[in-house]
Amino acid sequence: MCNLNNLDIEVLKYHKQNGCDYSKSLARALNIKLCEAFEVHKKLLELGYLEKVNSKFTKYKLNNNTKIIKHRNHTYYQLSQKGKQFLKELTS
Repeated sequence: MCNLNNLDIEVLKYHKQNGCDYSKSLARALNIKLCEAFEVHKKLLELGYLEKVNSKFTKYKLNNNTKIIKHRNHTYYQLSQKGKQFLKELTS
């Protein structure tokens, strides 16, 4: 049984397309309140669909093409295997 709402799925798709990112960037991209971004990241992390990025430096996509490496100043999240599998099943 899926207990994810439309915003949760939109966030998972965002992370699939953009790779790892942090809540403030997600809020800007999806035009949602920062508190909503924090809440959805926390929920998806607790459910196992996302995981925290542990390295001090992170690679992520900018404008869906350019990959940049930068020092992490925020908590970054990325899709977990469970999140990837969920999106794969969603599109099949």
